[in-house]
Amino acid sequence: MHAMYTELHCHSYLSFLDGTCSPETLITRARTLGMTTLALTDHNGMYGLPRFASAAEKAGIKAIYGSELTLDNGSHLVLLARDRRGYTNLCRAITNARKDRQKNDPQLNFDTLAQHAEGLIALSACENGELTQSLYTNGHKAALQIAARYRDVFGIDSYFIELHNHLRPEDGRRNAALLRVATELELPVVATNNVHYADLDHSLLHHVVTCIRNQTSLDAAGPLLRVNDEYRLKSPAAMRALFSNYPQAIKNTQVIAEQCIFHIRDLHYEFPQPKLPNSQTSLGLLKQAAAHGLTRLYPFEPDPTVRRKARTQAAAELRVMHKWNLAGYLMVFKDLVEFCQRENILVSLRGSAPASTLLYCLGLCPIDPLAHDLLFERFASPERSELPDIDLDIEHEKRERVIQYVYRKYGRSHAAMVAEVNTFRHKSAVRDIAKALGLSTTQAQQLSKKRGRFNHGDSAPPPANPEGTANEASNSCLTEQIFELARQLTGAPRHLSIHVGGFIISSQPLNEIVPQEPARMPNRTVIAWDKYDLESLAEDFGVNLIKLDLLGLGMLTLLAKAFHELRTRGDADYQLHGFQYDPRVYEMLCRADTVGLFQLESRAQMSFLPRLKPRNLDDVAISIGAIRPGPGAAHAGTRIARRRAGIEPISYPHPVLRKVLKQTQGVILWQEQVMQVAICCGGYTPGEADQLRRAMSNKRSAEQMNRAVGDLKERMLARGFTPRVADRIREMIVGFAGYGFPRAHAYPFAHIALISATLKLRHPAIFYAALLNSQPMGFYSPHTILWDASRHGVSIRRVDMNHSFWDCTVEGSCGLRLGFRMVEGFAAASARVLTTARSNGAYRSVADFIRRTGLNRDQLERLAQVGTFTDVTDRRKATWMVGELANLSGPQFIPGLAEKLAIPAKLPAMDMRERVERDYMAMGYSPERHIVQDYRDRLNAIGAQHLTDLPNLPHRTPVQVGGLIICRQQPASANGFTFLTMEDETGLLNIIVRPNVFDQYRKDVCGTPLILVRGYISHEQDATSLISEHFTPLAGSPIASTMPRRDFH
Repeated sequence: MHAMYTELHCHSYLSFLDGTCSPETLITRARTLGMTTLALTDHNGMYGLPRFASAAEKAGIKAIYGSELTLDNGSHLVLLARDRRGYTNLCRAITNARKDRQKNDPQLNFDTLAQHAEGLIALSACENGELTQSLYTNGHKAALQIAARYRDVFGIDSYFIELHNHLRPEDGRRNAALLRVATELELPVVATNNVHYADLDHSLLHHVVTCIRNQTSLDAAGPLLRVNDEYRLKSPAAMRALFSNYPQAIKNTQVIAEQCIFHIRDLHYEFPQPKLPNSQTSLGLLKQAAAHGLTRLYPFEPDPTVRRKARTQAAAELRVMHKWNLAGYLMVFKDLVEFCQRENILVSLRGSAPASTLLYCLGLCPIDPLAHDLLFERFASPERSELPDIDLDIEHEKRERVIQYVYRKYGRSHAAMVAEVNTFRHKSAVRDIAKALGLSTTQAQQLSKKRGRFNHGDSAPPPANPEGTANEASNSCLTEQIFELARQLTGAPRHLSIHVGGFIISSQPLNEIVPQEPARMPNRTVIAWDKYDLESLAEDFGVNLIKLDLLGLGMLTLLAKAFHELRTRGDADYQLHGFQYDPRVYEMLCRADTVGLFQLESRAQMSFLPRLKPRNLDDVAISIGAIRPGPGAAHAGTRIARRRAGIEPISYPHPVLRKVLKQTQGVILWQEQVMQVAICCGGYTPGEADQLRRAMSNKRSAEQMNRAVGDLKERMLARGFTPRVADRIREMIVGFAGYGFPRAHAYPFAHIALISATLKLRHPAIFYAALLNSQPMGFYSPHTILWDASRHGVSIRRVDMNHSFWDCTVEGSCGLRLGFRMVEGFAAASARVLTTARSNGAYRSVADFIRRTGLNRDQLERLAQVGTFTDVTDRRKATWMVGELANLSGPQFIPGLAEKLAIPAKLPAMDMRERVERDYMAMGYSPERHIVQDYRDRLNAIGAQHLTDLPNLPHRTPVQVGGLIICRQQPASANGFTFLTMEDETGLLNIIVRPNVFDQYRKDVCGTPLILVRGYISHEQDATSLISEHFTPLAGSPIASTMPRRDFH
């Protein structure tokens, strides 16, 4: 019987621009080749471990976990985990290699390696291994010393000398020399193929990613490239043939495979428990806190049945938490929220957690889940394999304080953030591959941009010869090859980054479970796995690493600033919990008056809200849930609005679904509705229903989804549903798959949206000041925000040396003073200097300002350009004086003398057009005049309408409008339609561009900032749009092209 072969040195694409195949592809190929065991040894990490483990488990292949580490002399060493102790030591070794090192330069010193050798099997690695390098450079005796040193660390049975045969002339000589070393030291040898790709189809891509990694081209790469395509996964028979002279090297792969007994299920994780008073337990404290919240939030009056329902629900949830041993987790989370409250940091929940009555009673969420019939089982269920996690939204400017609190409280060895794997999108893949294949940077950028115009999703196949590509590459085999390689590279990891907020904390050091490394951001550490890896470990192996999500939310920053200003003025003491919305906000939403409002300000929302006509929190939640890729693609929002308006009849596949789908007019919108359909139609338990919901997610395969809905249909038929009804329900769920929104998530967002709307309605100046001071956030630039503020009665006052601060401030009840933050390039430090100096008295002149602040000429000129000194002199003179006085010093700056030295010649004052141009160049905005007003006379002469006139004109009225395009969108779900948002001095307008019109006016639609559009009005349920037919650029303004805009995001 032939000896089997196990590949023990194998790289996936999670070696980051070295391997080219996913862990799943490698496992699939190994199974095809008849292998029963495979090791994964990515460079300096175990980033692919969870995916590799899951794929191996499903394929019936034994997984061995390892890594190829870089030592501090630059050499490589392959380490494999023999057992649980070895796995822990491997994690620690990788952590130490990355500790205090540059992100892309991990190195492990030999002494640290020796401290973590227990439970590990070491292979001498590739040609970059220290043993092979020593042979090449210093000869046999030096190699003996190197091998003996590793033998002494790992033991004679755990250090293997690695042999390769890639059909290169030097392979035979090298292997013979290595065998001689092994024989003299009585060390075992082992065969590997140093695999970097699964099959021949990926060999060219490996050359290309090598060039990308080294920032060179194929022509110039030279020795960086492997000489042939032999570094692929090969069958046991092929490897036996290659190593026919070294049969023991083949047998030893099996010896090692049998010794490696560590399984991923052996990982053990515990969430840290809070410090408790004597005789107290986490569960006891949790019950006390819940009981207190029940008494406060659900009084017996006026309806005692509500309190009884709340008590019953909270008790049921407590049992689930007790089963999962999560009482400590919730108390830790409660401590985190209480820290935020002590520090005056606004927080709210998102995700599925707001469905928990228990969390509401603990004061963690402002939404009552019972009042809105939110489904707890979407958050947690005793039948689920993975533990629930809680997403906490935090003021984005104060989030770092919360993150550092976690590090301080639990220690950096016990806390780290979750990774995020940044992958190649098709556009970036085209650009980088084109450069690797020899195109210039300009050509590569042109090719990637042109590719983007034809692509409405990364999965779409590119055309062979897109119109207008670079001359050197167009209509050629090279172009086709670039696109084919880009197709292979799309979705592959490019580099590791940090998740937006995911945190893991552990009772034991985290590096006993997973390697840690410093993040690029200061004072942050990150584990090697992303959130999908954590889900996979929980689902497939029952290894639950509980994740806290600490997420920054700009709107909470805005609300906190607005609440503070209102409290300072004594106007109101608003809180997130118990906030009462102004009833007038719903009319405001129906008018699509939503610039600046949380989740409701996009073009799509402005088009949808007048059709939906929201009247309460439930309706706003529907609006937030409907404008998403999935439901939008299925036109769920449109169907809901039409059914509410009586335009389309409301229908249900079966009467039993009336209660489930009543709120959404018979349309599936929420993830919870999928679960409820399965429960009431298929007889599923809540846990089974949640598994169906998870099978519908966009990370699941079509095979998993079809299997799940097929099971649902069978169970419906078994319960007496007709095949026709069962098929209809199945089709509804399949149409929903991939992008559904949690209903529990929509309600806190809707709550915050209505708070923002109430502030805008009642306190517009305070709202807009807080919005500007919280930038960057939201959908619109300060230019659009400020003109919207003007239309709401807010008086915008320019930057002033004696009245402005860094932030924008409110003057009186309706005045908004622009802050120095609005001046492009003006530094916050400069603002602190001038406001500190001003505390000793107002500035009396330009010279006085310069003398007391000491600001440099650049900063002074930026202030002069925007009229900061208008109170003491006109803008042109101020600009001239700054140039004269900025370089004066000593006696020349004696008060009175400097002013005389800086007296300008007679200079004409700037006219309005020049002032406005300077404003736009320095701030992107002018309080004097909207940029479109410069064209109003021309527009009036040709009969062009103001944008706000269009809602009053009849449906299909031919019109012309002119304005500034501030947003361009081409959603993948829009069947080639493009949507533009135009702005003039009166408001905003949605412009719809059909595919044929887009093709005809592509250049103008995509690149012209100021434009005249001819078309006709479309009114759909009170939502007004312009269906475009013709585009003409409005020439003449040099500043229009510098205006910020959102294009094809």
